[in-house]
Amino acid sequence: MSSREESNEEKVDVKKLVSVLPAAGSLTREKQKKIKEKRVKMKKKEAIEKGTLMLSSQLAHELEIKNLAEISVKGKRIRLKALISDNVPQGEVWGNANDMKELGIEDNSTVSLRAYE
Repeated sequence: MSSREESNEEKVDVKKLVSVLPAAGSLTREKQKKIKEKRVKMKKKEAIEKGTLMLSSQLAHELEIKNLAEISVKGKRIRLKALISDNVPQGEVWGNANDMKELGIEDNSTVSLRAYE
């Protein structure tokens, strides 16, 4: 056999090899869906009931919050009932003023929000 015939046999179709790899976009979409917590601003509102937290529907969908939410600030974790409303801006949550005072959270403080279930 000549060297030309041997080189033809050794060639591999690159398209077949690349077809096994997943698309780059599919890898980044999975990471975006798995957000577990988010840092948001917490505001005092007198109209909110004690033990509840009001947040936007978009934020609740993003963090997969249905009934209960957990906020953490200053090393403390507090579980509150979640109320979903479209009146609340995206980057903030509203809580009862008395609850926030008891917990030592000032108005417009940054807290970590996550789903609790």
